[in-house]
Amino acid sequence: MASLTVQETRAFVEKLMASGKGDPGRLAHILTILREGRQLYNSDKRYLDEKFSQEIGLQEQLKVDEDVITKTQKLITSGAGDTGRLQFILESLKKGKTLYKSDEQYLESKLGQKINYDTILSAKHDSDKTIDVLKSQVSWANQKIASLESVIQEKMVQLQSAHKPQGTLPKGHTTQSLDQIQRELAQEEANLSREKTEAERIKIEQSKLTQIILDRKEFEKQVAMEKENIKTQIEQERQNMETQNRLVEQIKAQEAQLETARRERDGIISQLQKEQADIAIQAESERAKLAEQALVAKQIQQKKEQLEHIRLENQKIIQETKQQEKLLEEQVRQEKEKLASQAKILKTISSHEKFLADAKQKQAEISLQIIEQKKKLASASPSISQLKSDQELLNKILAERAALESQVKTASADLKLIKKEKTIVEKQLKSQKLGIAREKKKEESKIKKLEQKKKLVSKSITSESEKIKKLAKN
Repeated sequence: MASLTVQETRAFVEKLMASGKGDPGRLAHILTILREGRQLYNSDKRYLDEKFSQEIGLQEQLKVDEDVITKTQKLITSGAGDTGRLQFILESLKKGKTLYKSDEQYLESKLGQKINYDTILSAKHDSDKTIDVLKSQVSWANQKIASLESVIQEKMVQLQSAHKPQGTLPKGHTTQSLDQIQRELAQEEANLSREKTEAERIKIEQSKLTQIILDRKEFEKQVAMEKENIKTQIEQERQNMETQNRLVEQIKAQEAQLETARRERDGIISQLQKEQADIAIQAESERAKLAEQALVAKQIQQKKEQLEHIRLENQKIIQETKQQEKLLEEQVRQEKEKLASQAKILKTISSHEKFLADAKQKQAEISLQIIEQKKKLASASPSISQLKSDQELLNKILAERAALESQVKTASADLKLIKKEKTIVEKQLKSQKLGIAREKKKEESKIKKLEQKKKLVSKSITSESEKIKKLAKN
């Protein structure tokens, strides 16, 4: 709070407490220290500086198009680019700082548009106008305070003269009453208090003005630094161009050396070609002699390879034939097992049919017994005990009949399932037999073809062997 007096600092603290901006306990402690005329702690000074900065706004905001900030935020959200670098650029734009040239070029490449800083000049012009207005207000306030102090001084003199012993007054003079003077004095003191408050406010605005001037100077300093950086980059580019020119001259010298080396190489190659032509004539005769021998050796080797290939094919055919025989034996064994299972199924079917016939016969006998019992009950007049025994017998017969009926139903269902399974198994056996027959025919045709091929190759080998023997004799 170096820019404010003790009285201005007290007024600022009271304003913070009245508006509720800040820690009331800490502000009350600071106000007590100021009233007692003691020195503030450094932490309290920093606290008040922070509050004062928040109140006046430390940095002059550059007028950047809001669309640029929105688009930069979208770039960060979508992850299109270096997130850390874009976040730094966004914070700089929000704080009104000028971007570095490299960051500005990077952002323009990402957004596909130019960033307009023309509004900075108008903002600077507006700040200059604000400074002039604030200076005039401060001057006017000082004049007003001086005039009020002079008026108060006059009133105080008048008040003191009113308390002195009254002498002879001039003719026509009227003395003001003490109450009227006190009222005027109170009114002037109230006016003075208001003017002091206005003066304090103007001093605060003057502090704001000072801070704005400092921010503008900082901005101008940043611009100067950026210009210096650009000059350094231009100098660096100039040095790079000189380095590239030196490299071009070196490359041209190396190209001249390369051309000389090429001419020397062409002379050596022409000499070598002449020597190669002489050697080629000598080698051609030797090559012709070796060609005949190589042809004979190649034919012999080809025949050997054909013979070996035929032998391997023969072994392969034998192995495949054995495998097919094993597969056929396995299929025959499986067919026998299936036939045995079919026989069991047929046996089960016959037993179920016999069981059904016995059950139907027994059911008929039970029905006859029931009819006889009903006749006996109708014709005779038995006793109560005889009726109970007959009733129990009848219930027993009915229970046996119900059990037989359920057994008959179960047996019928089992019989249907067994017949269905038998049909499926018969179809599977038929299709498997057809498949085995087809595979057997294919294998037999393959074996016949291989045997024919073997005979042809054997004849060819025999004829080639005779030709080789004749060539060897010659």
